[in-house]
Amino acid sequence: MRVTATAAACRVVQRARDVRAGQMTITIGTGCCESTAPFLYEDFWPGPDQEQVGEVAGVPVFAPEYLRANYPNEDGVTIDVVQNVLAESMSIETEFSCRLILRAPGADFGVDAGADDSCVAPRETAASIATGGPSRVVGELPEPLRRLRMRG
Repeated sequence: MRVTATAAACRVVQRARDVRAGQMTITIGTGCCESTAPFLYEDFWPGPDQEQVGEVAGVPVFAPEYLRANYPNEDGVTIDVVQNVLAESMSIETEFSCRLILRAPGADFGVDAGADDSCVAPRETAASIATGGPSRVVGELPEPLRRLRMRG
């Protein structure tokens, strides 16, 4: 597997390196919700089946065996970035209102900035069907968790 990056992605990764003190790492194929999205982490320990498959602005890119098997030899993907997105992610670049994405010949795992694509949330979910009404969170966080600061 071969991973490359666009100039825009390199600039974003370099910006993150400039503002963070820890060891930066990009990992692909390990996200719970965005399974193949690239994630930029500080002080991340790659899993035992991950190997380095590229580098972006001096930051190593890791991918697990199952993903590497889908891109044999020199087949690969390109890490790119989309701007002006509101992303809920632990990936560091979201602090800059952008998100790393993957692009490949014949496949685009992201959207172009400014595209008029929207995600429409369903009116009914499994929870609302089961309870007969909208889902909602009830209660409060315990005191120790209210003061907790997460680092991505």
